[in-house]
Amino acid sequence: MLALVAGLDRAYRAAGGSGFVIERLGRFDQQVTSRFHRDGAPPGSIILLGYESTTVQSLFAAADIPRAARAGALSVDGFLASYNPMFPVGEARLRPFTTEFAVPNREPVVLVVNNSLYPADHQLRPSGVFHKATILAPDPAARRVINSIGITPDVAGAPTLDPSAVERFRFRDDLD
Repeated sequence: MLALVAGLDRAYRAAGGSGFVIERLGRFDQQVTSRFHRDGAPPGSIILLGYESTTVQSLFAAADIPRAARAGALSVDGFLASYNPMFPVGEARLRPFTTEFAVPNREPVVLVVNNSLYPADHQLRPSGVFHKATILAPDPAARRVINSIGITPDVAGAPTLDPSAVERFRFRDDLD
């Protein structure tokens, strides 16, 4: 995953961007279904979710909030205020703008998710998606480990991690 981050950084710089910095790292066992959400992060962020091999089956869903907002003639903020995706009515409004798939569980897999939420007038405007996980059959005897890396453009004021945190992440086997 760290090599993928380095590759994304190189590609962004080659395209004239500022590059990326790692703003957070995590490793957790998730066997609880979540609701649609955006991970807490700077407005311009990408998350990498590295799923380890497991016996626990799950679904991943991503909802295109900006498209849902445009379809309802609303701003993103207006859509979220009117149709909070944490509640059934908001989730129902997102259904036509949602992609869902089974996460391969017998092999490791990495998902790259645009977690951005720029204001409508921002120059970059690559608005991201909200995401959620559905656990089909939790298994208390098993683990469903997800390694998470948050990256953000390398601009003034961007949060950065101490290099020792990155090294610890590289070799750790404990959970948050």
